[in-house]
Amino acid sequence: MPLPPRKAISATGTNAVVQAVETYIQNQNLLGEIAELDELLCDLIDLHKNNELALKRVLQCIYNLLQSNNRWNVKFGSKVFHKLISVVIAESDDDGIPHGLHRQLVANLLICVQIHARKFPRVDGKFLLRQLWSLSLSSERQPHAAQILVQLFDDFLREMGDECASSSELHAVIQDLLQSEAREQRRSAHFLMRKLLMIVQEEPTASTAGRSIRVLDTLKCDEQQWSSYIVIMETLEEQQSHLVLPTLSTLLPRFAESNKEDDWLIWLRILYARLLQDNNILVLRWTLEFFFNSFDVSKLCQYKLLPEFLAATNRTQLYNVESYFLPEINMELFMSDENQAQEFMEALATVSWHSVPLHFWLSKMQPIKALINKKVILQLSSRVRALTNATLRQKANELVFNLLETSISSLTLGDYLIFIETLFNVSDNFYDHIRLKGKIQHCENFGEEIPRFNKRCGEIIFKNGIMILIDELLKQLRALPSSQHGWWRFFPIFKLNDMEPEQQQTCLHYYRTQYNIDTEMFEKSANLGELQQHILQRLNCQTKDEKSFVLEHCVDCFVRANLEQWSQLKELQLHPCDLLESGTKATLAHLTQLLEFSDTRIEDEANVLSTVINLSNKHPNCDGVAASVVSYAIKFLSDDENTKLVRDTVNNRNGLISWYILTNAIPNSLILESILNGEITTGDARIELAYIESLSNSPFNDVDLRTRSIYFLKQKPKPDIVNAICSELQDINKELNVKKPRYYENCKEHRIKIRIARALLILKDGIKWSDEMWNAVLALNDQLNISYMYECLVAQLLPDIKELMDRMQSLATLKPSQQVSIISIAHIYCFLNWKVLELTQLQCIVNLLLPHTMGAHYQTRLFAQLVLHKLAVKCETSSMEWPILNTIKATIETTLGTKLHELNNETRLLLPEISSNYSNADIILYMTNTPFDEYKKPMITDEALRAKVEATRAALKARRNPTPIIPEVLVKAANLNVQRKINPINDIYTDNDLAQSSEQLNEQELIVVASLIDKLPNLGGLARTCEVLGVKTLILGAKSFALKSDFTNLSMTAEKTLNIGEVKPASLASYLIEKQSQGYKIVGAEQTAHSTNFTDFKFPEKCVLLLGHEKHGIPVDLIALLDFAVEIPQFGVVRSLNVHVTGSLFIWEYCKQHLKK
Repeated sequence: MPLPPRKAISATGTNAVVQAVETYIQNQNLLGEIAELDELLCDLIDLHKNNELALKRVLQCIYNLLQSNNRWNVKFGSKVFHKLISVVIAESDDDGIPHGLHRQLVANLLICVQIHARKFPRVDGKFLLRQLWSLSLSSERQPHAAQILVQLFDDFLREMGDECASSSELHAVIQDLLQSEAREQRRSAHFLMRKLLMIVQEEPTASTAGRSIRVLDTLKCDEQQWSSYIVIMETLEEQQSHLVLPTLSTLLPRFAESNKEDDWLIWLRILYARLLQDNNILVLRWTLEFFFNSFDVSKLCQYKLLPEFLAATNRTQLYNVESYFLPEINMELFMSDENQAQEFMEALATVSWHSVPLHFWLSKMQPIKALINKKVILQLSSRVRALTNATLRQKANELVFNLLETSISSLTLGDYLIFIETLFNVSDNFYDHIRLKGKIQHCENFGEEIPRFNKRCGEIIFKNGIMILIDELLKQLRALPSSQHGWWRFFPIFKLNDMEPEQQQTCLHYYRTQYNIDTEMFEKSANLGELQQHILQRLNCQTKDEKSFVLEHCVDCFVRANLEQWSQLKELQLHPCDLLESGTKATLAHLTQLLEFSDTRIEDEANVLSTVINLSNKHPNCDGVAASVVSYAIKFLSDDENTKLVRDTVNNRNGLISWYILTNAIPNSLILESILNGEITTGDARIELAYIESLSNSPFNDVDLRTRSIYFLKQKPKPDIVNAICSELQDINKELNVKKPRYYENCKEHRIKIRIARALLILKDGIKWSDEMWNAVLALNDQLNISYMYECLVAQLLPDIKELMDRMQSLATLKPSQQVSIISIAHIYCFLNWKVLELTQLQCIVNLLLPHTMGAHYQTRLFAQLVLHKLAVKCETSSMEWPILNTIKATIETTLGTKLHELNNETRLLLPEISSNYSNADIILYMTNTPFDEYKKPMITDEALRAKVEATRAALKARRNPTPIIPEVLVKAANLNVQRKINPINDIYTDNDLAQSSEQLNEQELIVVASLIDKLPNLGGLARTCEVLGVKTLILGAKSFALKSDFTNLSMTAEKTLNIGEVKPASLASYLIEKQSQGYKIVGAEQTAHSTNFTDFKFPEKCVLLLGHEKHGIPVDLIALLDFAVEIPQFGVVRSLNVHVTGSLFIWEYCKQHLKK
């Protein structure tokens, strides 16, 4: 029979594809003959094998024929299916990532194969299933393997039994799927693993006896381990840390060390690798802590996890000294011998590190005495050089030298030069000149090693230290012809100023004799161009880099030799900006030094200063240049010009040079700004800065500048200036209190308040008392560190005790937090002034405190008791006789009991001791875990006070960042049940859509009719129940209900997959009658005179469930149409259940009776 000659390329065309087949079948049947379809369908598949729409129509035709129950007299066999499998699956060119349409095509093919195999189970079916089984387990992984196994696993198991269940090839495929980047592939693995678990757990029959044992024997684990493994993998997939962490803590330690079988280790490796790659930072923290406690390098190598483990630690978030920091690791146990150290170093070199994590590991390691492979050294060096944080990169450089001392010393000169170039950036400081000198001295083939030395290498090495190298270098160069000197020939001549006088003469003599250079031009040359051309010619510069290097360094030599005063620039007709831009940093330094000592204002001043500042910001380590510019500005610029220049110059400078600039040039208008300055860094950049600060004793730059500015102000000879600045600081704080009385911790407003309070506390000796101090300390909603600093400040500034007592008398009118602050001030004041405090004054304070020990507010009451107890103890230790206070002390001790010791750790009780320390502001900020860039880490010499401060700091930090603790009883419990929430497995792959386009053959269907319900939350809940339990159709009074927020808040996107229909309440009767005519039975959830008890009711397979109105139930006219009225028995006093609950119970009972699990 002829087929359509043209390939179908449209929806209309695909219908025509099958038309000839259907016509042929009808004609053959009319003639009373069997329609032989094998050749016809195979030709059709060949013709349209590249057209998925056409193939889909062919499969639809085959599906209809398979479901026709011999309506047509046709014959086709496995040949057609082999052809389809070959075209759709085996020859698929999806590159391992099938697209949606092709997945649908595969699903349709598999359902057809499944039906055919079940109709003809012996030869055809068995052969087809084995073909698909082989395809899915192929060593060349089939992109559709997971879909085949998920859709046909039960058929494979029925057909092949143990060969399927205990197949090591199947386990290997599952392991590959678990490690896939595609979520659907991993979820397919979970599905297959659960199928294996079901096999293990099922009751054995005659045909399955011993199967569970054989499966577990292949897996090399027991049932409990396999079940736990599946739960962990499924829970990890859902990325819900509140479920993952308890699951891991309960299950993983129980089976991780259970056996050492190689096959089981593969499964464990997959799990561990999955944990180490988890993107949830909380899960990753738990994982790394588990590894730190349970693994060493040897074990990591055994599991082949060392690179993955190190990569997992490469998260800057894990090293936040202000929040979470990885636990301390015992490197002696973790890395016990030299062999492990070498393996660790090799793995370390494979990771593209961030700055903090790499420094962390390098700082933990001990020097490696064994020789490390040169390739590994260079690879690690390149990782260090790639670090973006210059400070940590420099520290990492030093650590590399320390760790690999033996290996570095063993390198040849050439290899060492490559190592240096690989490790260092040009801006880094090189310091290993003595070792390099030795390598040059003992190098026997210097000529062969010269090509390893290039411009970049020279810029690193000769930044400093040439006086160490020059003698040995010239010695080696003299032994070679000048044509072989390479880049070595350029650096000595331009580094004369860094040499000793004798070395300078030796070097000049060498260049005169070796290169015929007129060295007098370096001492005095009237023309820069002549000098440049002379050197270019004598050194035989060929490449662009060589010429550029010589030209810019000749500028350096020229300005050093010819310019001793700025005025000489005009005499020599030279423009300073041209020289600055054509020379190196040396030219910049020399000209700015001349600028500093200039007696007159320079020409083109604005351009020159702008160029100098831009270049000083561009070049690293140009702080001296900035200082010279400011010195010039002091002499010649106006206050406004000077203020702007100082502001631009101070930016990005280290604290010391900024201090120099400020103390020499700061206008009064900038004092306040410098005290409050400082940008707030966030993210990884902040973590890096905090980490660096923790490594050194020097404060953060912004803190250092603020601190120096405050002490600069403190040392001002005019107290009026200090008081004026402090008053302005208080005004800013007052304005913040009004504008933003509530603020988040560590926000911008909080930072400014911290800086103000810190400055005021340091400058307290220059502040005049005013009532504004009370307003500052009594500000509601201030963060604790702000309140503590103002309490200390007010206590030290109080003019007399009467001022304090007057304020204490009004305590009852204040808020609890304000009451606590006043009591704290009284506490601090008494202890600071104890030696001069009279007994009558102390008695007055105690009498004012006593009523508040029984007040309404717990916070105030408790703190008042603690302060009175402290005062009583102080009286005892001071031998002050006061019986009443002793009685009060005893009463408090009885009241608080064993809690007193713990309560005495209250932070405020430390403030008297802290107030007497000269670093009181910084101690408070340190103790309260204030951000590191807001204070200078205090040096507390009093060991007792330091211990208390550290304990308080740790307690406050733990309170802010609590660590979730899994109760020990759970870890040791025999019951391994844990909470698990996963998505249904039936949404892994697109289901076949053949049934939708053919006659509905499934006789089991539930339609839920909710048209009478008008409350959207009930409808949303019903939609969610329907979707979860697999009910396809939900009828509403209006489709628009499903778009409203009250509906979607409860439906949780169920409306996206449900078939939602619309039937108005007025049309319900005709709808129900129509459904009855289609064979459905109408079941109503209603209490009637003849209703059936829900517990005894058997639902019909084709069922329409009618739910009534929330208040009025099902109307009488619709009750008459019901085939069954069913009621739920009640045992309480409430009249009825919520309609959503009722509907859910009915839906569940129907599904339990009819739908497959």
